[in-house]
Formats: sequence, structure tokens, C-alpha cells
Amino acid sequence: MSRLTLRQRQIHLDFHTGPAIPDVGADFDPREFARTMKRAHVDSVTVFAKGHHGHLYYNTKHPARHPGLRPGLDLLRGQVEALHREGIRAPIYISVQCDEFAANTHPEWIALSADNTRVAPNPLGTGWQILDMSSPYQDYLAEQLAEVLRLFKPVDGIFFDMCWNQPSLTPYAKAGMLKAGLDPALEADRNTYAKRVAHQYMARYARMVKQATPGATVYFNSRPLAGLPEDVRWLTHVEIEALPTGGWGYMYFPKNVRYARNFNRPYMGMTARFHKSWADFGGLKPHAALQYEVCQMLAHGAECSIGDQLHPRGRLDAAVYDLVGEVYGYAEACEPWTAGAKPVTQVGLFRAASAGYHEQPGNANDGATRMFTQLKLQFDVVDAASRLDRYDLLVLPDGVPVDAALAKALRAFVKQGGSLLVSGTDFGDLLPDLGIR
Repeated sequence: MSRLTLRQRQIHLDFHTGPAIPDVGADFDPREFARTMKRAHVDSVTVFAKGHHGHLYYNTKHPARHPGLRPGLDLLRGQVEALHREGIRAPIYISVQCDEFAANTHPEWIALSADNTRVAPNPLGTGWQILDMSSPYQDYLAEQLAEVLRLFKPVDGIFFDMCWNQPSLTPYAKAGMLKAGLDPALEADRNTYAKRVAHQYMARYARMVKQATPGATVYFNSRPLAGLPEDVRWLTHVEIEALPTGGWGYMYFPKNVRYARNFNRPYMGMTARFHKSWADFGGLKPHAALQYEVCQMLAHGAECSIGDQLHPRGRLDAAVYDLVGEVYGYAEACEPWTAGAKPVTQVGLFRAASAGYHEQPGNANDGATRMFTQLKLQFDVVDAASRLDRYDLLVLPDGVPVDAALAKALRAFVKQGGSLLVSGTDFGDLLPDLGIR
């Protein structure tokens, strides 16, 4: 695919607003909304069609329209049109596997665990009910997507969130596994089917977006970036959500961006203005911390995104956009040097096996990334499918198993004059090539 160009200073404007909240959007002023963004040097804003509560923020006859949104108020349209008048891009957010309205209306669509409990919080707990994408919910969401694509055509893009591989044992999932020759009793088969279902709906929804607006961007969030070799066919770009104080840690972005930038897609980092994590309304990150996180994105050749959450009444927080404006003003001043910059690397660092989307900090991938960063060596994170001949040195940290195919590729690399640095014990039949008997 031809390489598109992303905007460089984005806001990801969360709006997960529960049904008990009245007066949704009551203070929304489209002109002030867009001009606040413009003054803060923002050139793209991801705005909400549907959040995790499952409610819709535009004019529709669908029963999921937010009950606190007064009749006739088309909040999403007001946001999109106001932003466009200021030359600001406005991709649209849709929550996928989190939809409280659908879950409460159709509890049979909620994913089931192996112990026959719903994938949901306990009755006195907090959290989200998770939908089974092999259920009729997939068609339900497709109808909502089709409406958004029709009403807002041409869309700038669609950001799909909460898209991990969700194993399930609902009757829908069990029937699908049996039809595919898989055994629902086996955890490995349940995981295989969950991945197939995710790929199926990703392909379906991406095709719908591209048929409606060929130039639109498409991204599926909340998926392990180690899966990019398979997922990238449905992505126009990569957004690396990584709030350092929100559970991701400060090593998550650098180790993943150095991998994501190898897939011939534009890529973007995403932090947030919150002191802690998403929806921390009362928290404001110190200027130095936010500028450091944005500069880290720029230094890796990434575009920038800062997360915020719009107040339910629809008015932006002035203090937030004073902070964003200072940081993005600096980022804009850097763009003559950063826009279109390409990383130049000498080292390929192999990625150790990851447990999933939120890899626990302090592992071999973190340690190796920290070491080479502090040594000021320019490196990419690679895997066995990467083009290894681009590097002078390949590094295999602890936790990288070497099978026969990888051993053959590494031998060829050394034969062509490359160097290897290895750590750990699982090197299989590569040991003689390392001088170890």
C-alpha cells in the first residue's frame, strides 16, 4: 500500500459517559471547542461515536443513543464539522468488545469463561462486560459502523478500540469451533478460535471503512504489537497507546515503537495528560513529564497523540489545553527537523516472547532496550521474519528460543560479516557457531 501521512499533533478525546449522567453535551460550543484545539497547536482529534457504555453521540433512531443527550443535539457532527472548519482532522472512535448497552440488552452475547461465568466484573465490582464477537453482536456493531460511515461520509478515519483476542464458550463460540474442527475443551483451541474471530471481524470492518471512504485511516487498538506481522494487513497505520504512569511504564513505548516502525506504516505514540491514567479528571501531568513523553515520540520518528477526556457537558478544560498548547507548540517548532525523519540503525535486537498486550515491566525486552538506549546505540527491535541483512549486529537477549530456521538465518548473517551477541541458554543447534561445546 502507498504510505499515507498522519497529522503530527493529535488529541485522543475519550468520552465514556454513563447513562445516568444527564445534560450530556449541554455546554458544548462547537466554535470554542475547535478554536481551543487550534490554539493548542492540535491538528487531529479522535472524537467519539460510541464509547464503552455502548451509547451513541449522534442523531440516530437507534435505542443506544445516549439518554442524556437532548433531542436534536448531534454532538459528534458538531465536533467533526467544527474541527474541519479549523483544518483539523477528526477520525471517529468506536468501542468494539466493550458495550454495556448491548451486554445489558443481550446478556447472551457476553463472553463465557471455561468455568461458565461471564467475562464481566462481579455484581459489586467495577469494570466492563466483554462481548463475544462470534455472537450476533458482531452484526449489531456492523450496523452501527455502517450508519456512522453513511452519516459522516467521507470519514477521516475509524479508530476501533478494545479489540484483543477474546476466548469464549458461548453457544455461538462452541458452534464455531466445532465447525472449524477445533475442540472447545482445549484452551489452545479456544485461543486459536478467538484469534480467527478477531481477524475475521477486523477484515470485515476494515473493508467496510475502505469501501465507504477509500482514503480513511483504520486502526484496531488493544492488540499485542507482537501480532503486527499478521494484523498489519488491516491497519493503515500504528498507534502505540502507552501511558507511562497508567500501567504501561516508561519502557513500553521505546521497545514497541522500534518494532512497529519496521512495517512500512506511519506510526504514532499515545500518552495522556492525566497524572495517572485514563479518566483521571482531577489529574494534570507536570509539563516536564508530558514534554518528555512527546519528545520521546519525536525522537523515534513517531507522530504524537495526547489523551484527554471530555467533560460530560461537552466543555474542554482550559488548564489542560494550556498545558497541551505549550508542549505541542514546542513539538511544532521541532517539525522542520522531525517531519519525515527516518531512523538509521545498526543493531537488530530480537524480541523475547511476550505475555500479551500489557507486558509486565522489568523483563528482558525492557532491560535490553534500556541498555542500548543508554549506550546510545541506534537499534530496531526485530523478529525472525525481519530483514536481518540491514544490521551490523544482532542481539538475542534472554528468552529468545532459536529454532532450526532462525539458526540458519543467523549463520547466513554471520557468514556475510555480521556479528552476534547472545544471552541465555536456549540456543539449540546454534551453540557450535557460538564456539560453545
